[in-house]
Amino acid sequence: MRVQLIGLGSIGKNLLKLISEKAPTIGQSLGEKLEVVSVSDTTGTVITDGMPLSRIIQAKEAGGLRTLDSFEKINARSAISDLESDLVVEITQSTKDGRPGIDHILAAFDSGKDVVTANKSVLVSDFDLIGTAKEMKRSLRYEATVCGGLPVFNLMDYCMKPAKIIAVEGIFNATSTFVISQMEEGKSQSFARSEAMRIGIAERDQSDDLAGIDSARKGTILHRRIFGSSLTLKDAAISCREHDIAGGLRQVTEVTSKGVSVKYQEIDGKSIYSSARGPAMLIRFNTDVLNHLTLFTDHDGPTESAATILNDVLLSKAEKVAK
Repeated sequence: MRVQLIGLGSIGKNLLKLISEKAPTIGQSLGEKLEVVSVSDTTGTVITDGMPLSRIIQAKEAGGLRTLDSFEKINARSAISDLESDLVVEITQSTKDGRPGIDHILAAFDSGKDVVTANKSVLVSDFDLIGTAKEMKRSLRYEATVCGGLPVFNLMDYCMKPAKIIAVEGIFNATSTFVISQMEEGKSQSFARSEAMRIGIAERDQSDDLAGIDSARKGTILHRRIFGSSLTLKDAAISCREHDIAGGLRQVTEVTSKGVSVKYQEIDGKSIYSSARGPAMLIRFNTDVLNHLTLFTDHDGPTESAATILNDVLLSKAEKVAK
């Protein structure tokens, strides 16, 4: 199975590392070798041609992909269109308009390739991509767009079919929880924010995390998926101010038929959020027949997101075999 990787930030590097470390397990699951044929970032593209993936990670961390002999100044969209592969992993950074991620995904569909993405902004900006994939008989998997390592959509798709989801709530952003937890331990907000960047859990623009934008994106995707709405990010009620962050608070997102809200909420020992410390996330489904169903992780970061993406890659192949 030939895969192209678009985006080489913390998650992308962890994905390459996982593919290397889990090669025997992956091969057994796929029934064939998983080959990363190219890796693209904003500077250009490396055509791997059997190169150890560890060399790509080392180059990215040292001087950039252009230090490799096989580097070509080919942008991601051209790489998708011109190089042969079966599937594209699109994990570029979220942007206000979802581009260039949307263009990458459409280029993959036009080239007859399936897609796995962790880019929230592409679905927030163009949720119809899911319908486009079906029309073009392509697979688009997006488990990692909401709550990283938590299997939100797989739970909905395979374990909740008889249930009607009435509402969803939770802590959708690990960075905000981490920063507040650090402040509760006496650290400054500036130190906590820099530490969040260092360990790879923060968005490039940390205001996305702390001001509730990241959580609102996830809430918007859930609202459109669960309620079949046309809700946009602008419709979300976000009342999070970075300078209001303090101990004893958690950033809570609520998704109901009426809309999406994100706010900092005081918690006590009885709250379901009281156990959320460090880079933790939690999502709770309120349903008619399963009552309250909760997913929780005490550590969500780039490794967990990379594992979810890899799982989507394996599921994409399994779906094709089943057909």
